[in-house]
This record gives sequence, structure tokens and C-alpha cells, in this order.
Amino acid sequence: MNTSITKNAWLVGLALAATFSATPALSQDMGGMKMTSPKAMTATTGYRFELAAPPKSTGAGKSIVSVRLMHAGKPVSGAIIIQSRADMGPMGMAAMTAPIKALGEKPPGTYGFEIDNGSVWKKPDDWDVSFNAKVQGVMQTVTGKITVRLKP
Repeated sequence: MNTSITKNAWLVGLALAATFSATPALSQDMGGMKMTSPKAMTATTGYRFELAAPPKSTGAGKSIVSVRLMHAGKPVSGAIIIQSRADMGPMGMAAMTAPIKALGEKPPGTYGFEIDNGSVWKKPDDWDVSFNAKVQGVMQTVTGKITVRLKP
């Protein structure tokens, strides 16, 4: 038996075990099935993303979308957006995504994004824009999604 293959398989197994044991509460989307432990559900209860202003078309096939992260009726500032995604889910084409670029937080609690939707779809339509954020003092990742009508 090849010892380097056995050693590599053992190392991969060890890395996977360390990854899952270091995650006390799993909260991730696994092929459309939301897997959440009770602790993860209570850690992010009350957080939501909402549209802060109507989307603005830049006229160059890009749209500017501003969202506000809210908790207990107040904007949450200082969150770190770790992942964002724009897709055509409302039209049944979630696999069709558009490039999205974070523009930062301004004003506090409002986060801007530039979506290059014109390169994917040449007419106005509804898009799902989803976010994952880390909030200071909250152990689990805060997730949310909004649906917006974007014009190329």
C-alpha cells in the first residue's frame, strides 16, 4: 500500500474533522437546504437587510443598490460584509449571477453595492441580492436577501 496516499487521506480527514468540530453552530446553505442549529437561529434573530433607497442605474449596464442592516429597529453600523451575490432567482434562473462589488458603508448602517446586471440581462427585471455579514458581538454570520428591480 502506498504510504503517501494513506498519509494524505488521513490529513484530509483530520482537516475536515477540525473544521466541523471548530464550528459550534452550523448555519450554511447546503444545496438549497438550510441547516441551522437552534443556537444559530437565536444568535441572529432580529437582524434583517432592507432596501435603503431605490436602486440607481448608472446607464453603463450597472446598478447601485444601497441596503440597510437593521436590528431591533435600528441600523447596525460597522458590520463586515463577507459575501454578496446578485442572481436572477425571481425569474427561476438563480444560476445566472452578475458581478457585484461592495462600495462600503455610508452613512453608518447603510452598505452600497455596484451590480453589473447589464452584462447578464439587457432589460429591467427582478434580482435577488443576498448578503452574509459579520456583526461585532454576534457569533454567527448574519444572512439576508432582498429582491430589487434593476435596470441595465
